[in-house]
Amino acid sequence: MKQRGFTLIEMILTIVVLAIIFLGIAGFVEFGAKGYNQTVDRQRLQNQARFAIEKMSREVQHAVPNSFDLSSNNKCLAFYPIDYAGFYQYREPAGDVEFVVGNNQPETFADGSHLVINPSRIQDLQNDGQSIDIAGESKEPDGDYFSIQMNLTSQSSANRHYIYQDKAVVYCIEQLIASSNNGRVVRYYGVLDDIEDLSSLSGTVVATGVAFNESRFNYEQTSLQRGGLIHLSLLFQNGDEQSQYKHDVKVANVP
Repeated sequence: MKQRGFTLIEMILTIVVLAIIFLGIAGFVEFGAKGYNQTVDRQRLQNQARFAIEKMSREVQHAVPNSFDLSSNNKCLAFYPIDYAGFYQYREPAGDVEFVVGNNQPETFADGSHLVINPSRIQDLQNDGQSIDIAGESKEPDGDYFSIQMNLTSQSSANRHYIYQDKAVVYCIEQLIASSNNGRVVRYYGVLDDIEDLSSLSGTVVATGVAFNESRFNYEQTSLQRGGLIHLSLLFQNGDEQSQYKHDVKVANVP
C-alpha cells in the first residue's frame, strides 16, 4: 500500500495559515488588554479626582468664615479650620467676653488656640483686634463657661465665636517641572506667614495628574444672601484622557 505525507508546499501553507490565525488572536488579546488598562487608568484618575474634590470640599465647608486667602496666581488657597464654635456675651464697658463651646467642651485650651469674633478677612485671625490667644484658659469655677478680656471693634450679629489653631491649611496646585503642564495638588499645614512662600511648611500630595495651566481656585466673599463661596476648577489628565471638574463649595458658617 502506498502511503503519502504532506508535501512541502502543504506544510508551508499550513504554517502560514496558523501564523495568521495566531497573529489575529494575539492582536485581539493585545487590544483587549490595552482597553482594560485604559479603563483601569481612567477609573484611577476619576477616583483620585473625586477624592481630592471631596477632601477639599469638606475642609472648606467647615472653615472659619472669611478666613480665606488666595495667592496672586490663584494656584494656592489658604484658610483656618474650626476647632470649636459657640456663643458669647459681651459685657461693656469692662470688655468681658463670656463664651460657651458646643459639643465636647474642653476643660482648657491647648497651645496655639485662638478665639475670633466677627472676622471679615483672614488678617482678623492673624492680628489682635477681632481675635485673641486663649491657650491655657479654663472654665469659670462658678459655671460651665469661659471668660476673657477682649476689646472688640465689631460684634457678631448672632453672637457667634470660633476657636481655631494658629496653623492654616493651604491647598496648592504645583507645577512638577518648569515649563511643563504636569502638576499636582498638595495640602500644606502650619503657621502661615506668607501664602506666596510656603517653603517652611510641610506638605502632603493629595492628587497627581493635574493640568497646571488650566487649574485654579477662586473665592467670593460673604454677601448678604450667602456665606463665602469657593470655586474649584481642576483639570485632570492622563495621556489623551482629560476630566474637567468645576465645583462650587459654600462655606457653612457665617460671622
